[in-house]
Amino acid sequence: MGKKNIKILLAFLFIMIFLSTCIFSCNKNSFELFQSLDDGAEDVSGNDIVIEMDVKSKEFFLESKEKQKNKSPLNDINIRKAIFYGIDRERIVKELFGEYGEVLNSLFSKGSYYHNQSWREYDYDPDKAKDFLSKAGYGVDNPLYITIGSIDNSDIKQRIEEMIKEDLEKIGIEIWIFNKPSEEWYQDFVAAGNYELGIWSIYNFDGSDLNSSFSSEKIPPLETEQNKNCENFYWYSSSDADEILKNITAKKDDKERKELFGQLQDTLADNAVVLPLYSRLFSIAYNNRKIKKIDIDIKKNKVFFNIENWRLSEEAEKDGIEESEVIIGCGGESCSPRDLFNSNFIRDLISESLWETNEAGEYEPVLVEETYTSSEEYIENVPNLEVIVLLRDKIFWQNGEPITSEDVKYTFETIVEYIDNMGGDKDYSKIKEIEIIDERRFKVIFNEYSEDWYKLFDTIVPRGSLAEKEIDNITIGDIIANGPYKVAEYREGEYLLLKKNEFYSGVESGVGNIKFLFDSDINNLIGMLGEGEIDLLSVLFDLDLMRDLEEDKNINLLVKPGNLIEHLAVCLKGTES
Repeated sequence: MGKKNIKILLAFLFIMIFLSTCIFSCNKNSFELFQSLDDGAEDVSGNDIVIEMDVKSKEFFLESKEKQKNKSPLNDINIRKAIFYGIDRERIVKELFGEYGEVLNSLFSKGSYYHNQSWREYDYDPDKAKDFLSKAGYGVDNPLYITIGSIDNSDIKQRIEEMIKEDLEKIGIEIWIFNKPSEEWYQDFVAAGNYELGIWSIYNFDGSDLNSSFSSEKIPPLETEQNKNCENFYWYSSSDADEILKNITAKKDDKERKELFGQLQDTLADNAVVLPLYSRLFSIAYNNRKIKKIDIDIKKNKVFFNIENWRLSEEAEKDGIEESEVIIGCGGESCSPRDLFNSNFIRDLISESLWETNEAGEYEPVLVEETYTSSEEYIENVPNLEVIVLLRDKIFWQNGEPITSEDVKYTFETIVEYIDNMGGDKDYSKIKEIEIIDERRFKVIFNEYSEDWYKLFDTIVPRGSLAEKEIDNITIGDIIANGPYKVAEYREGEYLLLKKNEFYSGVESGVGNIKFLFDSDINNLIGMLGEGEIDLLSVLFDLDLMRDLEEDKNINLLVKPGNLIEHLAVCLKGTES
């Protein structure tokens, strides 16, 4: 089997490894957002031509902006604070999400262990906004001209921009909205620092990505092979924030980390770098005639993570748990082996990792019983540090074969051999080798120790499984599970059926079979849910739809904040905070 085919196959089987990869890519050949406009024009006779412009026109806006003495107005913290106080976030959330939404004053969702109300001080206060703007020399009679941008295919973001524009015009800030196609916006504007105000979301569950977003060492031009994930698209530089971020990395105690994350958010709020708006809502509708209780893991936006806590109704259980079946609507016409390992689909039903992170970002063992070092010396100062991992006893693949140290070694070495750059923040070069001790124990020998080395083992496959078939012959049925369910049947374009894995050693689910019914028309799925033809459906939040679903007595609706944080970003390129 050629290296090319194995690379493609690994892309299928290890899709979760790429989930933390930044969606932005840096473009060093960026262009300027604004071009200077001539103060006037001249005809062939040499006479000046007087051009009258509409005060609401782009030309008038750009000319007025060009005449501003302050060419980097967002360098002034008074202006940034004027903007933050001048935006009515309550109005934004109410108009978009009604009774389901809530203003977010943190970089973590409300249910997070690290949630901290650092941005509460920026409650809507137009008078205070005017006072700050006045300190910078601007006001209603002498407006400040700045731009705001985002992607051009999001109705929600465009509605947010319009509301921000209305709010800021009241205090003396004129806004010009420019939106671009997604790839162009993120590459040529966000990553290149070619914007002033921007709207996008960041994924933040345990705070592990905040260093990449706010460290002064992570400004895009500083990215190298050694300094990856430079995602500080705010171009923010603060020695206080840098110190806090370094301390967070060094601390293991969750209480100390919580205090430090609070300090970091307080610092960012005080510097007025980002303004959180809300957590994107996560919504599940389910048939209460079939399902009595569901337990959704909101901290990771995972539907099936806690399926062992689900309960069926008495009517659904009368034929026995093993014979019961839950039908889940799935938007789309089909799925692929890669989809099975997507964390937003069914990965947690078919696959378990060596470790999982909890709400505090700590790694907790799943397939591992114990981890210990063979040295009493301080970890970071010991070259070639050796860590011994002991796997749990009686853990199996779906075919009854035990999960062993050889499987772990095989998976890791295959990744290292055939994939040059895994992307994201996973640096496999920190590990020198995996040494087998016995069937349940293996030794991790480091080139350089990292506190989060556990994430390099977020999936395993059986030894030899990656070389058994050519990529063209790989099917969903070839996936070997170690989770609570296994693939039983798949009909492309129709459905995917999962049955319980009888060799699963964890807590048994209260749900028997799980059937995914594919349909690319979400309206069809919603109708099928109402008719009881499917039992559960994950839906994108729509205020009118949520209210309609609430009125159906046979449907229960679960709406909770997730970990995508929608926010207003301020670009400080070329400035110092």
